[in-house]
Amino acid sequence: MISKKLLQVLTWPIRVLFKPFRRSAGAAARDSGGTAGRTAAGAAARLGPGAILEEEYREEPPRGIEAAMFRQLPRPRLTEKSASELTLEQARKYAAQAERFYDFEFPLFPRGDFFYEEIEKDFLYKALGYTEGSIDQRFIDVANLFRRALNDNTRGLMLFWTPLVGALVLGAAAAALSYQTVVVEPWVLYGAASVMAALLAFLVYSWPYKVVQQRNLLNLDNYVTSKFARINNNFQVAKRRALNVERDKRIPEREELMDEAGAWTLSYHWFAMRLFLCESMLRNKFYQIRRNTALYWAGGVFLMLIVASCVIGTLWVSGVDRGTIGIIAAASGVYVFVAGATMARATSTIFNVVQSNEWSRFSMINLDRTIRDHVAEDKLQIVTFRDRNRME
Repeated sequence: MISKKLLQVLTWPIRVLFKPFRRSAGAAARDSGGTAGRTAAGAAARLGPGAILEEEYREEPPRGIEAAMFRQLPRPRLTEKSASELTLEQARKYAAQAERFYDFEFPLFPRGDFFYEEIEKDFLYKALGYTEGSIDQRFIDVANLFRRALNDNTRGLMLFWTPLVGALVLGAAAAALSYQTVVVEPWVLYGAASVMAALLAFLVYSWPYKVVQQRNLLNLDNYVTSKFARINNNFQVAKRRALNVERDKRIPEREELMDEAGAWTLSYHWFAMRLFLCESMLRNKFYQIRRNTALYWAGGVFLMLIVASCVIGTLWVSGVDRGTIGIIAAASGVYVFVAGATMARATSTIFNVVQSNEWSRFSMINLDRTIRDHVAEDKLQIVTFRDRNRME
């Protein structure tokens, strides 16, 4: 896209400056065995960004002019197992994942990337066991896909559509005045042109861009709400089975009792930790979206100022009188200010649709109370049976 090329041009000095550090960081990551997620990420890259939601695209294809201007994603289907599908064999698999997580030694000396969220992302990939076919692979892929789509749309708005609207409208006014196709005062013409350009930019922002971004976030919010609710339900089921596993077991079945009790206990531990890690993953993605939006906004304002400066410089060289040049500069400044002020609200406006308070979050699952009640109940039963046997 043109907007991507513009961003590459604007960030060229920074990328050149930090290129040696990126190379050394990549080498350090390879030397330290930082390959978590490489298989899954490579497969996703080969299939393309839309392959993750291929079935959803067939059921919910994007339509309308807003989908033609900006990237619209369908609602992801949920693949998390429900509580009714939670068997002992499945609990053993979750327990194995919990053991892998609790044995994981996170690096104390991470590589020196320019952006820390890349370090945090690698840690979360390893903690969640992000590999091909892993239980949370789809969640991570979906989060990455929505992050890229939201960033692409914002980049397109601020580095392509907004500067383009201003350049076309003000350019048309300059052409009309140059070829004397209109008979009005220059300040009236350029004043009207700046107002029209600002209105068109606001229209692009408030209709195609804002509508698509809010649809994307609503679809992501629906997916996250459903996934977290299922993890919470599975946590509750695993907790009850861990608390009651001894009720249908006898002394000769002590090996099976120990195995089941360990599997269910580790399972509910892992369900709680998965909620925490998945929340951290979303926090990582939302931070990148907010940070990149600020960068795109700054880049868009800078780009519009460059375009306006080039136009004014060209007119100056062409011998246009200073009064007209001053009017054009003022009109361009008004457009840049109004468009910049409008686009500055992009992140806060679109994120208002995400209702994180309705998610089954880690802070609401009460893992500490569950552990306390579990241990207290077991200790109470031990003391009760011990005293009963002494009395008999």
